[in-house]
Amino acid sequence: MEIIKRFDRILKIFFILQSRVVITVEELETLFSISRRTIYRDIKALETAGVPITYEAARGYSIMDGYRIQPSRFTQEEVLSLMIAEKIMQKHETQFIKQHFEAALMKVKASFQLHQKNDLLNWQDKLEVSSGLNTDEYLPDVINLLFQSIVKKQIVNLSHIKSGEVCAITRQIEPVGLFYESNFWYILAFCHLRQDYRNFRLDRVKKVFITQQDFTREHLPVDQLRKDNTPSTITKITIRADQKFAHYLFWERQNYGYKSEVITDSGLHMYFEYGDHPTAFARWFMKFVDVAEIIEPVFLREELRGYLIAGLRDSSNSGNI
Repeated sequence: MEIIKRFDRILKIFFILQSRVVITVEELETLFSISRRTIYRDIKALETAGVPITYEAARGYSIMDGYRIQPSRFTQEEVLSLMIAEKIMQKHETQFIKQHFEAALMKVKASFQLHQKNDLLNWQDKLEVSSGLNTDEYLPDVINLLFQSIVKKQIVNLSHIKSGEVCAITRQIEPVGLFYESNFWYILAFCHLRQDYRNFRLDRVKKVFITQQDFTREHLPVDQLRKDNTPSTITKITIRADQKFAHYLFWERQNYGYKSEVITDSGLHMYFEYGDHPTAFARWFMKFVDVAEIIEPVFLREELRGYLIAGLRDSSNSGNI
């Protein structure tokens, strides 16, 4: 059994090497939860089998360019997972990603065995994925253009509509990276006007033009910048909701720092860690005041109470109540 486990691991290392430009020993240790000595033995086994593996100090292992062997088999679970991924990507908002994923998947399917192709055919009508967004909301090839800018390190003129506005404004930006969060694509970029990093939501982008101007600085990776730009002030919020109506909060709560929930005798308690101004949370929460309440912090509960009183007073003065 131990021999079979080792063979499967060595095979997975081989496929990883085929799919990556380079991989470090540390990454392999993390992926397989094994010692460095074991990694060295597995790499040696692949070399003995004739796989031309190269090693570059400070970078890691790679397979010599041009050496490729098609994967000989896929498990039924892997074939099913690829079909699910295909269904999801067919509904993708961005044409560039959708088209190139389909082309890549076609090459993968070419290596399927006949019975796997039949399985795929039989499963096609057993899964449906509904589109969550209107694909027309995204500028065609916007992600492709932004990635070109990142690779070429050239400044972009980007026209977008700010939240609450109707007219587009233009900014000169240095795109750093893209991320997908709360059902939207964003570009994190250095804004020349603000002289700081900003997020731009791609469905609000109306025009992208790559200039011939080079970036003015080097940028950290997008994950590092997002971590560094995480708000330093976090407001911890606890609410209590009637269990029968709590599902009304589920659709939007992730946008407001939702962390966890606990069912108690008095109702469903939800816990949030909100990074923006607490007032925004209170104004969102006003929609649910008949089925939920803010437990803490007290100042936010009182702020919400003030909004409600002001609203009732204004309605009364206008004769609507």
